[in-house]
Amino acid sequence: MESSCNTNRELTRVFIWCVPRTLGTALTKCLSYVDGIQVINEPFVSAFNFGPESLRANSGAETNTDPVKKFMDSASAVQNVFEKAFDDSKCTYGWVRQQLEAEYPGKKYLLVKDQAFCLNEKYNSIPPGFRHVFLIRHPYKVYPSWKRLLTKLFNLDHDPASLTDLEELNHQPCGMVEMQFNLLKYVQENLDPNPVIIDSDDLQNNPASTLRQFCEAVGIPYNDSLLEWPGNRDIMKTWIGSRIALQGNLLENEGGFYENALRSSSFLPSTATPNRSELSEDVLKVADDALPFYEQMYQMRLKP
Repeated sequence: MESSCNTNRELTRVFIWCVPRTLGTALTKCLSYVDGIQVINEPFVSAFNFGPESLRANSGAETNTDPVKKFMDSASAVQNVFEKAFDDSKCTYGWVRQQLEAEYPGKKYLLVKDQAFCLNEKYNSIPPGFRHVFLIRHPYKVYPSWKRLLTKLFNLDHDPASLTDLEELNHQPCGMVEMQFNLLKYVQENLDPNPVIIDSDDLQNNPASTLRQFCEAVGIPYNDSLLEWPGNRDIMKTWIGSRIALQGNLLENEGGFYENALRSSSFLPSTATPNRSELSEDVLKVADDALPFYEQMYQMRLKP
C-alpha cells in the first residue's frame, strides 16, 4: 500500500465517490458550509466528458449531431457566474491529479466529489493522502432516475429504445455500479484500508447519526448546524469545477441536474424502493446486473 504523501498534511483531504442519482450533490452542498472547506466538484467528470482525453473526443463521435457536443456548445454560451470554474480544454486526468495534490492556502479541508465511473479505471490519477467515502443507493432507485436525467440531457421528446441506448449516447462504459465497487477494492488495497460507505437512504432517514459518523471517520468537525442549510444555489459559486458542467446546470431544458439538490435545505426522508414490477424491462436488466455489487457495499456501510 502507498504510504508516502507529498500533499500538505495540515489539510484534511476527503474524496466522495458516487454513481449518479445517489444524493452526492446534496451531501456536497451540506458540507460546503463547514468553515474552512474547499469543494472541488466532479473534476473526473470533466476529464471523462469534456477534456482532451474524453472517450467522446477520442472515439470520433464529436460531430454537430453529437448530443454531448451540443450540450457543451450550449453550456459555453451561458454567462459564466462561477469565479472558480476551470477551462475544460485543459482537464486531462494528469491535470486533475495536480489539482488534488495542490495546496489551498487558508483552507482546512479539501472535499472532492466525483462519479466513480468517470475515473474510467485510471487509478494512478488518485494521489495518496485522502480519506475515501463511497456513496451508494439501491439500483432500483438509481437507474430509473438516471434514465430520466439522460433523456433530459439529450433533450429527447420521446423515450429511446433502452437505457443502454442512452448510455451509449453518453459514451459511458457499462456497469457504473460495478466500476464503483472495483474502485472500492482498489482503494482498500492501495490507498485507504478503511473507506467509509454511506447508503443514501440512511443519510435521508437518519441524517444526524450518519453525518456524525461520517465526519468523525474523515476528520471533519460535526455539529447539528449541518442538518439544515440555505435553500438556494449561492454556495455553488465557491466550488472549483468544470465551467461546462457548472454553466450547463443553468440551461433551461438540458440543464438543472443539480436543481433539486441546490434547492434543498435538509435531507428529506427517502421514498420506498420500487418493486421489480414497477421498472421497465431495460431498466430492470441494468439494475439487476448492478444489484450484487451494491449489496456487497451495503453490507460494509456505516449503520445509523
